Amino acid sequence: MNLEELLPDYVAGELSDDERERVRAALQTSPQLWAELARYQQLFLLLAATSAQEVSAPGDLHARIARQVALRSFLNRAASLANELLGAYGRALVYYLGLR
Repeated sequence: MNLEELLPDYVAGELSDDERERVRAALQTSPQLWAELARYQQLFLLLAATSAQEVSAPGDLHARIARQVALRSFLNRAASLANELLGAYGRALVYYLGLR
């Protein structure tokens, strides 16, 4: 693994002692690596700030879901009843017309 690939883990503190020392030694001689490290540090700060924000659901979420479930159940029952009635009326019409 090259040193640039180790930088995210370096910032997160997840490197072994040997890997951490390799990165530190390379940072002493590489301005490009320092710049890349700074970008990762900034990214980690932004991610930490974002994850610290509390996310909450709207207060009426449960009621909205319950309404959707009830409406869907009602529509399914209505469609089933309509199919049954249309089927029964269709059979009655066929019988009445003597098409059977």
